[in-house]
Amino acid sequence: MERKKIKYTKVNSIYIRDPKPLDSVLLRSLKDLNLDEKMNEKLLIKFWRNMFGNSIINATNNIVFKNNGLTIYINSSVIKSELIMLKAVILEKFQNQFGKENIRYLNIY
Repeated sequence: MERKKIKYTKVNSIYIRDPKPLDSVLLRSLKDLNLDEKMNEKLLIKFWRNMFGNSIINATNNIVFKNNGLTIYINSSVIKSELIMLKAVILEKFQNQFGKENIRYLNIY
């Protein structure tokens, strides 16, 4: 049986076992604390604001990202009906930006 070699790196007279990039450590920490979904929700809201004009943004009550789905609450029936007609296009834009595996469906209420 072959032994696995452990890599140690010397940093300021301290030896560190298997150093990892800071971004991977932060992403793992966010996931462990269940904050990664909240961060994704903030990115989705920012993308929504950049994609549409002020009238649609002002009519948006809430945006919820949960279980790989995006739910958008609109308080104007006229805007809501227009967005429902464009639902496939909007979903495709979100999937192109964030990946099809991350955004599987879109609900507009």
